[in-house]
Amino acid sequence: MDTVFIIFWAVLILGSIAWYGGLVFYVGIKAGRDIREMLKSLSKDDR
Repeated sequence: MDTVFIIFWAVLILGSIAWYGGLVFYVGIKAGRDIREMLKSLSKDDR
C-alpha cells in the first residue's frame, strides 16, 4: 500500500514540475516576441 502512495506523489510532483517548466518556457517565448515587437515599433517612431 505504501508503494501506491509513493508512486502517486512522485507522479504528482514530477507532473507539477513539468507543468511549471512548460509554463515558464511558454511565458518566456511569448514575452520575447512581445519585446521584439515593441522594439520594432519604437524604432519606427524615432524615424
